[in-house]
Amino acid sequence: LSWVMLSVMGFIALVVAAYASRAMQGDSGRKSFFMRLLLLVASMAAMACADHMLVFLLAWAMSNALLVMLIVHKSGWAAARASGWLAARNFMVGFACVGTSFSILYAAFREPTISGVLARAGGEAPVSALLLLALGALTQSAIWPFHRWLISSANAPTPVSALMHAGLVNGGGFLLARFAPLMAASPQLLNALFAIGMASMLLGTLWKLMQPDIKRMLACSTMGQMGFMLAQCGLGLF
Repeated sequence: LSWVMLSVMGFIALVVAAYASRAMQGDSGRKSFFMRLLLLVASMAAMACADHMLVFLLAWAMSNALLVMLIVHKSGWAAARASGWLAARNFMVGFACVGTSFSILYAAFREPTISGVLARAGGEAPVSALLLLALGALTQSAIWPFHRWLISSANAPTPVSALMHAGLVNGGGFLLARFAPLMAASPQLLNALFAIGMASMLLGTLWKLMQPDIKRMLACSTMGQMGFMLAQCGLGLF
């Protein structure tokens, strides 16, 4: 899974960087933009490869923090600052959920790695940890009712939107896939994920038809696609 994610992220990053090299010409913050973009891709790669839960959590936090910085690239624009603050609050909730879940899993199995937890758990894990993992995934992937930050992020530069919609917003699905054996052992949780995913898919698709501009249409479309991804996880098709 990590190699697949690395290949996809590397390809998308190259495409976005090639586009950004032209789109950001003349921007006074061009150098800092590309530095943050490079660090964002590196932190996403670290998250894709991480097996130690603390390393995974730190990479998760760093990628979200860098994304917020990129959203607020035009810091003099009040709308950009508002979008960044909205995204930051959402990501802090997700970080708290995932961090608390990892703490519960470590306390239960005394294993600091994801592979170790999966091996020791044998398909059984504290329900509270699984619920918190699911909540963290919902916030990251802009699933209803945690979707507002994604629609608001249309204020970000277009290359940031591209990397966000094609990359980082999929982090929730990646998190669920990493813990798929534990999720699959909880039918009630899978049913809830399926229902929330279907609701998000339908709402995103309908809201897309009501948007006055292309970038918000894309954001709502991504929300619908993330809902479809979550519904697949709810069906056990990780």
